Amino acid sequence: MREAAFILFVLFLLFGLTALRYRKQIAGILALGRTLRDMKENSQRDHPVEQIKDQASRELRACAGCGTWIDASGAIKFDRNTFYCSRECVQRSMASA
Repeated sequence: MREAAFILFVLFLLFGLTALRYRKQIAGILALGRTLRDMKENSQRDHPVEQIKDQASRELRACAGCGTWIDASGAIKFDRNTFYCSRECVQRSMASA
């Protein structure tokens, strides 16, 4: 039993000295692994379809009734090029027309 403990002690000592000697290389390998994992997670999160949807929702349109600039995704679309910010603007526009 004593011999096995001595052998394990020697092995751990050799492992520790090797790790101490090559600590910069080990740290570089670990950093590379973290970078690759982060890149993989980011590429899975950012799909081109989602980016296109984000860009479409960021388009600003001028309200045809009051002229207020509004997000295209939250606007009331009357026809192809006519957008309104609220129902009140639609009703005012229809009443004045």
